[in-house]
Order: sequence, then C-alpha cells, then structure tokens
Amino acid sequence: MCDIGFGFELTKYFMNYPGKINKCPLCLIENESAFLGYRLNKTQGLFPGRDYSNATKVYCCKRCDLVYNHPPAVLPVDSFVEDDSLLTLAQAHSDLGNYEGAHADIIDFLKHTAKLKAGAKVLDVGSGIGRAAYVLRQAGFEVYSIEPKKELYDFANQNKLTQVERSFNRSFEDCDFEKEKFDFIFLEPLNHFSEPHAAIQKALVWLKPGGYLHLETVNKRWLYKSILLFIYRFTFTKVVPFTSPLRKPYNVCEYSAKTFKVYCSLNNLKLSRLGSYACETYIKNKWADKMMRNFMERYYCGMEMSVIVQKQ
Repeated sequence: MCDIGFGFELTKYFMNYPGKINKCPLCLIENESAFLGYRLNKTQGLFPGRDYSNATKVYCCKRCDLVYNHPPAVLPVDSFVEDDSLLTLAQAHSDLGNYEGAHADIIDFLKHTAKLKAGAKVLDVGSGIGRAAYVLRQAGFEVYSIEPKKELYDFANQNKLTQVERSFNRSFEDCDFEKEKFDFIFLEPLNHFSEPHAAIQKALVWLKPGGYLHLETVNKRWLYKSILLFIYRFTFTKVVPFTSPLRKPYNVCEYSAKTFKVYCSLNNLKLSRLGSYACETYIKNKWADKMMRNFMERYYCGMEMSVIVQKQ
C-alpha cells in the first residue's frame, strides 16, 4: 500500500479506481503503481466537485512511495500567465544580508561533514537569482550554475551573484559536463522532473566518487495535504491534493522519506541527511507556530523534503 500521511495506509476502498501505470519513473518497477485519484487543472479548494474532465491522473508507486502524474498535466493557455512573476518574487527577497543565514546549514555540512576544501567544485542546478551560488562562492568554493529561466539568469549575472563564465542559461537536460567533475551538486526542485531517475543518474555521472548530491522537493506527506485528503475522501470525491499542474514548470512528482530510503538502497547510495522543512504553518500565534514546526520536522510532514545522498 502507499503511505499517504500520518502513517495511515489507503484502504482498498480508496484505491478501487481503475488504471495502473506500467513503470514508476523513479524506482522503475513495473506494474506496481496504484491509481490514487485526479488532480484538477485549477485551484481545487475544500470542495472541488466531481467534474474530472479537465484533470490529470495521479499514481503512487507501492515500492518507493513516489506520487506522480501520468500523463503529465496540460495547462490551458488562458488559465495562468506566468510572465516574470518568479523574477518579481526573487527581487523582493534579494537582500544579500539574509543569504548566508539561509544557507548556513549547507555551508556547515560542506565544511564539517563533507570536509570540502576551498576551491572544491560545486554545481547549482536551478540556481534562480543565485542566492546559494553567491553564498557558496563567498565560502571559497568554485561554483557553476544552471538556470533555464532567462530573467532569473540575467538578474543573477547582472548583480554578480553568479559568474558569467560558469553559469548556463539552459535546461538541465541540455547541459553536459565532464565525468566526475563536481564534489557537490544541488539538484532542486526535484518535483519538476517527470523522469526523476534519469535526472538523478545524470547528476551522479558528473559527481566524483564520495561526492554529495543535494535534493529538495515537495513532500507528499505534508500535514496540511493529509488533512485535505481526509476531507476529500470524507466527501467521496476522487480528487487528491498531490502534484500541482497549475503553472510551469509543473510539479509532477512528490516524495516522502520512504521514497529516498528505498531509492538509496536500490542504487548503492548512502543517505547522509534527511529532513523536512515546515516552511509556512499559517499559524499567527508564535508559540503555536513553533510547536507545529517542531512537529512537522520531527515526523517528516513539513511542506518540503531536503535530502543529501553520497555517491559510493
């Protein structure tokens, strides 16, 4: 069975909808993915209704617990216009003084656990406006960055957050580096890759033996999603809250702690760090907010997953 949240398992009653996918895009097992329900191509809310004509199917792998869309959602042209909204958001959070604190845990890991020396080569995939790249350079590392969105790429270079000669305005799929070039690779967010196994394996080719791969992704066990799923089941709708086909790039896969544990065991990788971040609790009381954050982090039910694996 697929673990959906709070450690509960979906019963056969909730998995009796027809349809199976041939192969999981992460662990690649065949005929072991259960159909969970539909994700609408619009905001679902608490009571999404029962019109599934404009929806994508959501599956869960019984072995690795990956949740994914198949086929990928198709966004109506007039339903959402992205424009430069990501750049606007990035500019609003572009205070250099906050960068170092936000990445202090990664710098600590690189220096004290990975024991990387100054000049070690680091690759930041999906570098955005270059916040992580900037902090890593300040820490003495040789940083390369990949950012497919031109507005973010230009912003990072113009503000000297990334280095033009080591930054690439192209997709991860179109990039290529020499084998075993990097000591550490950021591959995030993983939930945007429809073929996550292929993406991870490509990154591992560029990684030196003993090097580390950092993955960040949406957590399928996010507490609020578990609550929302309960509401949907209680109202007998076939809609599920997993994945998000509302905007590009689509969130087509979601992961849990179990997902990474299984994947590492199957691919001879060492799981060096596994954590869940609450991000937003939407609770105004600071004491209640702190208690909720501690609960989410302890039981891996925060909004995001952060994972570091080591290549053997």
